[in-house]
Amino acid sequence: MEVKRKELQQKLALLRKFFALLAFCCFLHGCRSLDPFGRVVSSRKIPSDWGQPEKGWASFYHPKLEGQKTASGEVYQDDLLTAAHPTLPFGTVVMVRRSATGRYVFARVNDRGPFVGGRVIDLSRAAAKSLGLVAAGVGRVEVFVIPAEHPLIGHL
Repeated sequence: MEVKRKELQQKLALLRKFFALLAFCCFLHGCRSLDPFGRVVSSRKIPSDWGQPEKGWASFYHPKLEGQKTASGEVYQDDLLTAAHPTLPFGTVVMVRRSATGRYVFARVNDRGPFVGGRVIDLSRAAAKSLGLVAAGVGRVEVFVIPAEHPLIGHL
């Protein structure tokens, strides 16, 4: 009887170690970032020619702006991946990464703003939804400017 009890305790200890390792692996998997296509991208894989990111808060356009003209003259559509930035040239493609989750979205600058202190970019509703910002309204982000000659946007 004592031998069976020791065997059972050893098996339980092994099982506890297995589940601890499994939980640790799940934690590590959750720390990785996904690009818009679902592939894992870590910060060290971001091309060096994209430069240092601009960090700050992002918000998104109010639905009442749907159909109104942007500073570039385009009509705002909340289902397109567009953004407003105070200084970047119109047509610039940026990659916006949410700091809390690591989720990415690519957006094209077609408007000016935001005009609230601490905010670095305003996103269309579609872009904000991709980052998971709609419920919160704002979130900390990093904005990377993608060079025009980069193959990722060369076809645009």
